[in-house]
Amino acid sequence: MTSKHLVRLMALVVVVVVVGVGPNQGVALARRAPGPGGSVVVAMPQDLIPAVVEAHVFAPLLVPRTGDEPVVRGAPEHASSVLVSLMAEDADRRWRLKTRAPAADVAFAIARCLEGRGERRHPAAALRAAGVVVTATVASPDEVLVRFNQPVGALPELLAWCPLRPALGAPTGPYTAQGPGRLAWRSGSFEAPPLLAGIELRGPLTGQERADVVVAPGGADLAAGGATLLSPWPDVIVMVQQPETATADPFGLREPDTGVAAFRQALRADLLAAAWAAGRGGPTEALLPPGVAPARPLPPSTSVASVPLALTPIPRNAPRLPMWVEVGDSLSDAVAERLAVLLRGKGILLETRRNQSADEGGELVRWHPPSRDAALSLLSFVGEREALVTDGGVQRALEDPRLLGREATGRLAAALALERALLDSRLVVPLIVVERAITVDPDLRGVVLRGDGIPMLDGAWWGGGR
Repeated sequence: MTSKHLVRLMALVVVVVVVGVGPNQGVALARRAPGPGGSVVVAMPQDLIPAVVEAHVFAPLLVPRTGDEPVVRGAPEHASSVLVSLMAEDADRRWRLKTRAPAADVAFAIARCLEGRGERRHPAAALRAAGVVVTATVASPDEVLVRFNQPVGALPELLAWCPLRPALGAPTGPYTAQGPGRLAWRSGSFEAPPLLAGIELRGPLTGQERADVVVAPGGADLAAGGATLLSPWPDVIVMVQQPETATADPFGLREPDTGVAAFRQALRADLLAAAWAAGRGGPTEALLPPGVAPARPLPPSTSVASVPLALTPIPRNAPRLPMWVEVGDSLSDAVAERLAVLLRGKGILLETRRNQSADEGGELVRWHPPSRDAALSLLSFVGEREALVTDGGVQRALEDPRLLGREATGRLAAALALERALLDSRLVVPLIVVERAITVDPDLRGVVLRGDGIPMLDGAWWGGGR
């Protein structure tokens, strides 16, 4: 029995004892524990719900190893209830995977994940950026063969948290879907049995609605009195410019000596983070945040003469810069408004777009690296934005075979070189780093905010009581 199973068993005993101590407490806990294990209500952005459902309905192929879980042969830093071993052949161009689940289901799940057909799309984007083609086939009833057109030593990192979703969609995880946004406990999972009987997923809170877990990107909607959990690594507000925009340089980033320094001083990222992110953030000049790459201090500030921004009237036919901004993120909206002020001082209007693609102008992205692996995170960032590959320096950095190599130190070194190429191109301009947080009812124990920002409740339980 692993530590994960033992903790859940002990928690289940605690829940049973607490519910049965007396009539008064039984009444107090009736709302929170209507059935064995009780249920929770989770409020989150609508676009996050499908990923949370997928994470609870389907067992992961691999997870990062954190305790005494059984080691997966060939991937010692990972654990799995599905895979027994991953063995590389032909200089990492071919991998043989021994599995406890039917090989056909595993092959389908791997192909679905690495081709980007599910909610977890960053592995496919990473492979696309590196020009990698993959096929997954059944070699025997308990063995899957994964082939690449070039060496890929980072297959375990690519498969981490990829869901075991069979072709027919039968659940393999601890919950099953019972209607839109409703998950119910099920038996027969590859994972340890959950302690909560049900999970209800809703959109952002409105009016007098309440929830037991609140996922709010900016932190402004966090429920009062709850416990705050922070993601292992923060988000980055980053401006991505189209090549034509970077060449035109509307923000004056290419001006000699003080171009970037003057832009950052006028942006006042520290004030934006304080006002719109509950102070959980600040300026950054790095695309990779702490937790994914080693913490790097900001370079010494350059003395720049402070010139008041003049908001003089400009004609309606003034030049316009289209900028795509994500819907529903107050911090991104505040940054866009500040960028509009900076451009207006140069006689340019910022045209905010919500539902149109960023095929001109640029986009303002709140990016959360999907993996602790810096190389895979950056590859996925580039793979989702074809315009970035037009820069010669970025192209050369992408040719480094270490990006998908077996050694973690080599992948990190190659990732830092790729990050430098992206920043030197001026196509990518990091602005603010901000923590990703969720609020949890103090009586709800065992909630985990996964590294990629997905809240996991398969190990949570109600305790304490009110």
